[in-house]
Amino acid sequence: MALLDRVKERTGSDLSDGELQAMIDGIAAELDARFGVAGEIEVTLGDPADPDSRFRRTHRMMRPINSSEPMAVVEIDPGNSEDASAEITLAAGDYAILHGGRTLQRLTSGPNGRSHWAPMVRVTYTPIGEAAAREEATIKLIQLDLTYRGGLKSEKAGDYSFTLSGDMAADREAIFEGLVSRQSMVMA
Repeated sequence: MALLDRVKERTGSDLSDGELQAMIDGIAAELDARFGVAGEIEVTLGDPADPDSRFRRTHRMMRPINSSEPMAVVEIDPGNSEDASAEITLAAGDYAILHGGRTLQRLTSGPNGRSHWAPMVRVTYTPIGEAAAREEATIKLIQLDLTYRGGLKSEKAGDYSFTLSGDMAADREAIFEGLVSRQSMVMA
């Protein structure tokens, strides 16, 4: 289901599709400005100054790998050379993705098989669930924008009552903070 359709369904708004799409685009631009463009990221693992990094068999990923998306793993040996000839692009058979995308294991099989990683490893991949988390944050921000009533903290009519914190900026920041904590979350 398209994001616009999800927003219409969850908010029940009678705004035009064009206006809702403008709100979605504005929030997407704000998310990109705060957190970078969604999608593929590049991380460098290892430490050429640490003599033990050469003997690692696994690397832990801060954000889990979406194995259904394309990825590239490049070993750099020696790690501090910055020479293109020191880089080897690994084939899919040279490594395994374990623990729900949180661990990258070096395999001895494959065209470039080794029992350990090179001192530096560059991984380009798409994290799991990032697009879904951004869509959910977008919907929540639009719901907040549509329900904000200019400082009204609560209203009551009979059995019906409605309460807002009264601080829209704090409510917006709480939604953004949910994305920040999701990006830095590490599971052991």
